[in-house]
Amino acid sequence: MLTTFPYRSVSSLLIRRTVQYPLWNRANVRATYSNEFTKNELLRRYNTEHSSTYFDQFRYIRHLKDAPTVPLSFGLLGLVPFAAIPLYMCSTGIYLPDLAFTQLAYSASIISYVGGIRWGTLLEESNDWKKYTYSILPSVAAWLALLIPGRWSIVWALASFQGFLYYDVTKPGYPLWFKGLRVLLTTASCLTLFATLILSFVLPKK
Repeated sequence: MLTTFPYRSVSSLLIRRTVQYPLWNRANVRATYSNEFTKNELLRRYNTEHSSTYFDQFRYIRHLKDAPTVPLSFGLLGLVPFAAIPLYMCSTGIYLPDLAFTQLAYSASIISYVGGIRWGTLLEESNDWKKYTYSILPSVAAWLALLIPGRWSIVWALASFQGFLYYDVTKPGYPLWFKGLRVLLTTASCLTLFATLILSFVLPKK
């Protein structure tokens, strides 16, 4: 007579182990996992369930090693227009308002693009007014950046970049490598905008 197998599947025989994943500036999170859970899934769940401070977002940079080559390459190339303008003005020793505005216009297009990414993640979900409303806010912020006069437009662009970055990295919906890429690209672009803002004070205008 055959003996009934007491387990539903072989996977149920796997011994579940408790491991620790050290997170930067946080107490170690203990998680139980089996073969159906990956490290990224555990980290995603932890990040979803725990609030973050502003500086905690930089911990995602370590996941850049998992970023696919294509988005990483295009992202880094996208920094060229940001960096080229303040570098050119430094080399000439003259602040060029029209050239600075082209950097601002490029910044506005990138801010608007950030909202488009969030909109794309919502296409398979049911109607959620709050989430869809957020996804159009970057476009409105980008439009306002082009309307605000003088140096305040750069300040507004900086605030928009940082505000939307903080929201995106503290909310679910993006893979960890993408959050790391967002942190890297946003930080670099903000540094170039800040450099342009400083140059507007220290260099003579043409």
